[in-house]
Amino acid sequence: MDRKVFFALMAFSFVLFVLYLVYTILAPFFEPIGWAAVIGVLTFPLYKRLHKRFHGRDLLASGIMTPMVVLTMILPVVGLAFSLVQEATAAYRYLEEAAAGGGDAFLENLRHHPFIAPWVERLGPFIEPLGIDLQGTLIPALKKFASMVLEYATGIVRNFFVFAIKLLLMLITLFFVYRDGERILRQFWSVIPLSEAHKTHLAGTVQRVISAVIFGIFMTCLVQGVLGGIGFWVAGLHSPVLFGALMAICALIPVVGTALVWLPGAVYLLLQGEVLKGVGLIVWGVVAVGSIDNVIRPIFISGRSKIPVIIIALGVLGGVVSFGLLGVVMGPMVLALFIALFDLYREEMFPGSGMEPETAREE
Repeated sequence: MDRKVFFALMAFSFVLFVLYLVYTILAPFFEPIGWAAVIGVLTFPLYKRLHKRFHGRDLLASGIMTPMVVLTMILPVVGLAFSLVQEATAAYRYLEEAAAGGGDAFLENLRHHPFIAPWVERLGPFIEPLGIDLQGTLIPALKKFASMVLEYATGIVRNFFVFAIKLLLMLITLFFVYRDGERILRQFWSVIPLSEAHKTHLAGTVQRVISAVIFGIFMTCLVQGVLGGIGFWVAGLHSPVLFGALMAICALIPVVGTALVWLPGAVYLLLQGEVLKGVGLIVWGVVAVGSIDNVIRPIFISGRSKIPVIIIALGVLGGVVSFGLLGVVMGPMVLALFIALFDLYREEMFPGSGMEPETAREE
């Protein structure tokens, strides 16, 4: 074997080994680093304004911008999570006490409730012959439901130490993204074997997709909040605008989402004897408010990113499975980069065979 080829292979193998070690070291922190990069790209124009206002002082602008992100984006989400924990804990303790006491007082209150009492009288003749133990069935079922909500909510508290470490790492990374992001990006771009036009095209694709995803998330939450507020207004509940805003915020929470707001409202209506309104709000919450995000989010993202809806939908779903919540951004971005690289390859290898890169078309 030629000495040059041998040393080239050795050098390449060593580089691969070092890259593997770097990946092994950074893999546990991929999520906070990824979120820092996403937030940094999203808020970088605002940072540039601060940077200009402070006459190019990187340290001061970065030191102000990072706490602003904490106050406007992170603290509200953390506060909402702890509020959910408190409410779920209170409900679980109440049901646990009811179960420990045999549930007599709890069931007695239900029997004398103005809405539930008539239903107990109507259903009693049908339930008694079946030998169904209402007390032994209802209390454990309610307790199990509260336990599920409590387990989901307290997961944040149980893992608070890990969450705090990741949050701190994200903020530190975000600070350096603001301060050194442009310089690091220039160094990274300098080693990519592509023309400046192609590099600009790829960078524009990444920024456009991230902006489109954030825009899609914001618009989806807004639509869910508006639909939820309309549901509260039609059902005759108080403060539909306030509860609609709460649903828009809760739409960011995975799995449960807007149900944290509309489900208690529906239960309240049922307990007040408004059966039609309560059932209608549940149907509206499940079908319209709770499910529409799977339809409109890919449409919003596709419209801004100029990528087919099916690609965005697959990117979001596959990204969430692979990367968790960060996958909402990572999935579409990776697929968009793949499409952009494929277009560049096709244009270089088969000129005139298809659509030119966006930057070339603009020129």
